[in-house]
Amino acid sequence: MRRDRLRILVTGIHGDSGQGLVKALRFSRKAVLLHGCDSSESGLGAAFVPWLHLVPPARDRGDYVVRLDQICRKHRLDAVLPSLPVEIDALSTRTDPVTLPSGVPVICLPRTYRDVFDDKLLSYRSLERYVPLAPYADGADRSAVAALVRRSGFPIVVKRRKGRGGESFHCVEREQDLAEALQKTPDPVVQAFIDDAEGEFTVGVFATGDRTTAISFRRRLGRTGSSWFAETVEDSEVLEYARTIARVSGLRGSANIQARKSSGGVRLLEINARFSSLAPARAMAGFRDVEWSIAQALGEEPEFPVDGYRHIRFHRFVHEMVDEGEGYLPVPEWSRWIRGRIVPESPEERYETA
Repeated sequence: MRRDRLRILVTGIHGDSGQGLVKALRFSRKAVLLHGCDSSESGLGAAFVPWLHLVPPARDRGDYVVRLDQICRKHRLDAVLPSLPVEIDALSTRTDPVTLPSGVPVICLPRTYRDVFDDKLLSYRSLERYVPLAPYADGADRSAVAALVRRSGFPIVVKRRKGRGGESFHCVEREQDLAEALQKTPDPVVQAFIDDAEGEFTVGVFATGDRTTAISFRRRLGRTGSSWFAETVEDSEVLEYARTIARVSGLRGSANIQARKSSGGVRLLEINARFSSLAPARAMAGFRDVEWSIAQALGEEPEFPVDGYRHIRFHRFVHEMVDEGEGYLPVPEWSRWIRGRIVPESPEERYETA
């Protein structure tokens, strides 16, 4: 399907992930008309998109999918761009490639990929023959954990198999603290501590059937676990490490590889099989993986820049919006965002049959 202006629905628009996808698409070379949706009636979403729709929570999978399909049919949308893991989970089980019942593409990686590579333990097991990894163990297997400690010593890291690295993360430095860390962490995986002698990196990789491109940022994390400061770095070892993972994992689309370049070399922290919170910064640098993913889903060929990517520095900051009674004020002019409006629909219309 080729249109001069694409019509895209971004989900979870009240949250920073959805807003990040909107900002990334503002750098698209093709004109994009954006709709947003969220399960909450309050939030900042209307400041980011011209049209805002109310949908059921994604945990109500059946109603959620039906409602998205109704919106896409009614407004003749070209694709849905889910922003949150719970939304991707609700949609990615349907088909491969992922679509709504009407056939509208859903822009996310298929469940078969995410089930393995969004799980830290399974991703380590799948990749250990292809790239060097830090020693690891299944946190539910106490004998394997004990063997890891004997082999690697302390400190070790206990973290969730699924979820962002900042969630339920414990750096354990003493034997007496290990049992408590394992008990506090749902579905734990244990990994030998990886030093960041040469930095921590987040690498965006995008792959088609025969092409792979990557961009790397050296970063510092904030309290929420997201990149607070990042700068593009052309580190050949880090980039080749990420490209290798993309190739052997069979990636088709966009993913993020989090790694540290330690005193022993590059080592994997985790893979995020979804778009990064750095998507807007990457798009500004020329790595427009959100745009490319949409093009690929619509049967078009993504256009990678021939001259590589721009060097940029990124710094996240806290911002405020004010509602004086007529909705939140538009965000600054430099962002190229526009103030939106809520689609006037009654509760009955929200769930009407398309």
